[in-house]
Amino acid sequence: MVDVVVFGALAASEVATVYLEAHSEHRVVGYTVDAAYRRGDEFLGRPLVDWETLEQHYPPDQVRLFGPISYRRLNQLRRDRYYEGKARGYGFISFVHPSVETLGVQIGDNCFICGGVLIEPCTRIGDNVMIWSRAHIGHHAVIGDHCFIGPDVGIGGFCKIGELSFFGPKADVMPGVSVGRSCFFGARAAIRENAADGSVFPGGDVTPKAAYGSDRLVRHV
Repeated sequence: MVDVVVFGALAASEVATVYLEAHSEHRVVGYTVDAAYRRGDEFLGRPLVDWETLEQHYPPDQVRLFGPISYRRLNQLRRDRYYEGKARGYGFISFVHPSVETLGVQIGDNCFICGGVLIEPCTRIGDNVMIWSRAHIGHHAVIGDHCFIGPDVGIGGFCKIGELSFFGPKADVMPGVSVGRSCFFGARAAIRENAADGSVFPGGDVTPKAAYGSDRLVRHV
C-alpha cells in the first residue's frame, strides 16, 4: 500500500478518490491545491494543504502524488505541476481501471484511465495522460504526454497525438491521422486529416478548422 496525495479538490478529484479506494491498493491520505484556490482545511474528510508548502505536511519520502485531475489552461496546469512535483522529489502513481485491457500497451507515469476504456494492443500512452470513460484508442496509436481524452472519444489505429492536446466528448480521429501538440478538439469533432500544432476544431457534426490557434483558449479551457 502506498499513501497518496491527490492534487485537486473538486469533482474530478472525488471521482479519482472513489476509483483509488475501490480498485487500488493505494490509500488517499490528503489533497493539495495552489494556495490561492484552497477553500478550507479539509476535502472529503482529509487534510487539504497548500501546494507551495506540501513538504511540511507530506514529505516526498512518505507519499506519492496523483494529478492534477484537471485540463485547466489546455493541460498546462497538469504539465507544470507534474514537473514541479518531480523536481521537488515526489513520485507519482498511475491508475488504470481494472476493466481496461492493457495487453501489449505501454502506459506512462501519472496517468488516469477510467472504466470502460478500450485500448488496443501495440499502443503507447505517454506520461500524465487522462482518459475518461468509454474512449477507444486504436492499435499502434501514440498518445503524447499531458493529453486529455474525454468520454466516448475514438482515436483510430496508427494515429499520433501530440502532447498537451485536448479531446472533448465523442471527438473522433480517423486511423493514421497525426495531430500536433496543443491542439483542441471540441465535442463531436471529426478529424479526417493531419492537424498542425495548435489547431482548433470547435466541434459539432461538421468540423471546420478554426481560423485561430489554441493559444487563444489557454485562459478559458
